[in-house]
Amino acid sequence: MNSEKYRITVFTPIYNRRHTIHRAFESLCRQTFKGFEWLIIDDGSTDGVKELIDEYISSADFEVRYFRKENGGKHTAWNMALKLIKSDYFICLDSDDALTDNALERMLFHWDAIPEEKWGGYWSVAGLCVDSQTGEVVGDRYPEGINEAVSPRDVATTVNGEKFSCLRTEVMKDFPFPEPEGTTFITESIVWNSVDKSYMQFYVNDPYRIYYQHEPDSLTVAWYRDHVEEGYVSNYFWKVSTVNDAGGGLKTIFQAVYYGLTAKKSPSRIISDIKGKNKLAAALMIAPAFAAKALRGKKYIK
Repeated sequence: MNSEKYRITVFTPIYNRRHTIHRAFESLCRQTFKGFEWLIIDDGSTDGVKELIDEYISSADFEVRYFRKENGGKHTAWNMALKLIKSDYFICLDSDDALTDNALERMLFHWDAIPEEKWGGYWSVAGLCVDSQTGEVVGDRYPEGINEAVSPRDVATTVNGEKFSCLRTEVMKDFPFPEPEGTTFITESIVWNSVDKSYMQFYVNDPYRIYYQHEPDSLTVAWYRDHVEEGYVSNYFWKVSTVNDAGGGLKTIFQAVYYGLTAKKSPSRIISDIKGKNKLAAALMIAPAFAAKALRGKKYIK
């Protein structure tokens, strides 16, 4: 393991969230474990959030590192963060969410509880989210004994609801996000699917993230509302990743082709992006996907 100053880094990408970043900061101030740093990557904010961050830097009882870059989307901020993080583990805490008070302590507890001979096979300790209004767990809990199952990931795919993970830094540095032109958003599933092919996740029922899912300007809802066309590009890369890295039936292949056409990818490019035996299925989906695209027209495009 690394011998750096901090065991864990809290990474927060931020873009014009001055009105919500206090949630993250206040929850970090309440942490029962203090051996962490807060790494903020400002993705080109224009709302004066830097002035607020400066106040946090002067008042926090933990280290805060702030970096600014041109706007490119969360996935580009994530790639920048991977170059800066030196701790053994990190989490990505969005600028409109918060942590439960003992989240960092419990994350490290579970990492330390993994036997040394098995530790190298894991990339994530995955826990739960709780609703900001009710305090109830969002979605399902993991079933008892999931980590001893023959295929824990297959069990996890049946568990619904938002989850939150603490990631192993040295593994994640080998899996940066793609940075395709035409979108400022790439779903995290693209990376998760790739990492899951080589490493395992350790599933626990500890609540880590306080999820503000009912807010009208939540990051995901607001982004898709304001960037509909970019959403097709993002969804294309997501579905192609699912087909190539996680497997997927004909429905998923059709979705990949449909989103590709809607994102103005050529049929040859789409077939090229699909790997292995699924290429033929993708080719057969071109005509039906063109038909579906024509039927839907511009209904969902501003």
